[in-house]
This record gives sequence, structure tokens and C-alpha cells, in this order.
Amino acid sequence: MIFTREFKDIWNNYEKITFRFLFVYFICYVLSIFTGGLWEPIINWLGTTIFNIEYEFSSNGRGSGDTTYAYLMLFLFFCFSLLSCLVWSLLGRKRKSYNQLQYGFLVGLRFILIFFMFTYGLVKIFHLQMPALSNSDLIQTLGNKSPMGLAWTFMGFSKTYSAFVGLAEVTAGVLLISRRTQTFGAIATVVMMLNVFMMNLCFDIPVKIFSFHLMLMGVLILMADFKRLFGVLIVNKNIGSYTIYPQQSKEDRKIILIAKCVLFVIITTLFILTSYPRYKIRYVNPKAPLYGIWKVTKFQKNNLNHFSKLSLNKKWVYVAIDQKKYASIKTFDDKLIPYKFEIDTINHSIIFGTFKAKKLDTLTYKKVDSLLLISGIIQKDTLKIELKQKSSEDFLLRSRGFHWLNEYPLNR
Repeated sequence: MIFTREFKDIWNNYEKITFRFLFVYFICYVLSIFTGGLWEPIINWLGTTIFNIEYEFSSNGRGSGDTTYAYLMLFLFFCFSLLSCLVWSLLGRKRKSYNQLQYGFLVGLRFILIFFMFTYGLVKIFHLQMPALSNSDLIQTLGNKSPMGLAWTFMGFSKTYSAFVGLAEVTAGVLLISRRTQTFGAIATVVMMLNVFMMNLCFDIPVKIFSFHLMLMGVLILMADFKRLFGVLIVNKNIGSYTIYPQQSKEDRKIILIAKCVLFVIITTLFILTSYPRYKIRYVNPKAPLYGIWKVTKFQKNNLNHFSKLSLNKKWVYVAIDQKKYASIKTFDDKLIPYKFEIDTINHSIIFGTFKAKKLDTLTYKKVDSLLLISGIIQKDTLKIELKQKSSEDFLLRSRGFHWLNEYPLNR
């Protein structure tokens, strides 16, 4: 066994060598989570010189954790861990065991897992990671979604399911807090992160490296109790009791409890400070002016109602307004394009343009009951557009709801 919760006077060579390698590797990996950009000179040299990579790559994955930079960093850590293990084994060949260092290492892994299981769990409970379906989601064709977008839509559809998954992750984190329940927490963490890892693999979500390492951390904690788990679950044999290292006095337990409470308050406070602004924008603040889905009923360009094949594809079909200053427009060729769409309710005007545009156009609008009339000049073209508000309940995904009784399945 690599890890154990017992005190062992003498470790065999396999246990010592494996522990050294894993200790160095995971220390490097955990540090890289917070210091990824500092490795850039070494990683750039490694990529261009050793692997002859000709395209540009950097530590900024813009949300992706599975970049070329990230894989090169893993290669660097693996090689560095092998070298460190060799040097450490030569210098520490007379060392009999690493009981205290192993304990500190496993406590550190538990802290990292608790932090991320709480963080990812809470953002799911409050429906922030995969938010509720937007108006633009409803008008987007399923076939035009990316696999990751499909996964986000699936999770975002149900607040209840999102909260359930988040609660399961938080529960795993809670169980990891106490030494008495850390084995149950490790089991729950491995199960949850295996599911996340497989979802990342199957839906092309670029967090595969990170989720896999969180799962491995859970496995390492679980291995410390492998003897008991194997005896109870596999061979159905009583292995007897053993003393968990280190033994803690009453004062030690009191200090540790206080430290855990302080860390819990800190993590909770950090989550509130970083997440509440997003929650407020999505679920608390007043909705944007003209919020909703608008279906184009008339689209006149340069006083003409007929279009060439080229310009027909640019004809608006839907306008989805979810946030202030932004809107998504679906065109005749089935493309959903985001635009700047800042509405001035006093002057009844719309500041309109692409995100790359240096100069924005000003349109005027008039709302009559469920109709919206937009007119103005966009890139030298005079447009007159009539739109009718479409209820989100017109979409089966929103109107179907939940049914205890189903005489037949509605699978469309």
C-alpha cells in the first residue's frame, strides 16, 4: 500500500519511492493552479525546443484548462517529479518512513478537495455555473450547439437537478472535513468527479485535466483506508481495529475544530463576494428593457421587400434580448449572432453594432402592444423592421413542465 492511516515504523522501498513521486507531483500541480502564468518561460522553451510546436500557445486559455500549455506543464511536472524522486531516494535512502509528512500531505489534499467541492457545488446549487436557459438558447437550433453548449443547456434546464448535483458535491466536501468521515467523503468525491470527468470527455468540456486530478486526489485519500475497505467490501472479513495516526489530545482537537470553522467562514465569505454579483445580474436585477423573444414579421431593406440570395441570408428572423446592452439576432441562414444592443427608453433609441465595430449605429424603436417597430440606418442600409413578441411558453421545452402521470412518453 502507498498510504495508510496507521503509524508504520518501517516502509518498504516501493512505498517510499511511490510516496516521494506522488508528493512532489501533486505539490507542483496544486501550486500550478494558482501560479500557472509563472511557468510560462520554461513551458514556452519546452514547447518550441523539445516538441517543436510552431503555433502560438500561452497560459491564458480563456476558460479552457486543456490547453497545449497545460499538457506541457503536466509533462514538466512528471519529469521533474521523476528526477526529484531519484535525488530524494539517493539522499534519503536511510529514512525508514514518512508518517508525519504523509499525514500533512493527505490533509493538504483534503483541504484542496473541500475547497473545490464546496465551490463547484455551491455554484450549481445557486444555478450559476450552468445558468437557466436564456431567450437566445430557446431560438438556437440544437444542431448548431457545441457539445459543451448542449451539456450546459441540459444542466441549465432544471434548477432542481442542478441543485441536487451541487448538493451532492457539497456533501462530499462536508464529509472530507472530519477525520472520522473522510473515507466516506473520499468515496463520494471519487464518484462525483468520475461523473464530471466522463461528462468532460463525452461533451468536449475543456476541464478534463483538472477534474481528473481532483478524482485522483480522492483516490489517494481513499487508498489510506484501502485495507479496511477491502476487508469489509470485498472479502467480508473483520480486520480488527487500528490506531489512526496521529493521536490528538483534547486541546489539539479543539484547536483543529476552531481552525476548520474559520476556514469554512473564509471560504463561504469568498464565495458570496465573488458569486453574488453574478447571481444578482441573472436573477435579482430588473430585466432588460424589451426583454424577451421577438419574431420578425416584416423586414424591409432600402424600401424593398425582396432580397437577393446573398442578402436573404442576412435577413433577421428572431431577436432575443436577455441582458442590458446585448441581444442575439438569428438570421435567415440559421446563424445566431450576438450584437451590442443598448436601449434608451427615454429617447426610444437603440445603439446597435457588432462587438468589433468601431462606430455604432443609432436606431429608433416604437412599441405598440405586442408589436415592436425598429427603423434606422445600418451600414448605409435603411431598415424598417416589425417584430412581434413571442412567449417563451410557445416552446415545448418551457411549456411541457413536470408530470407525475404520463399515459405515454412525450419524446420529441
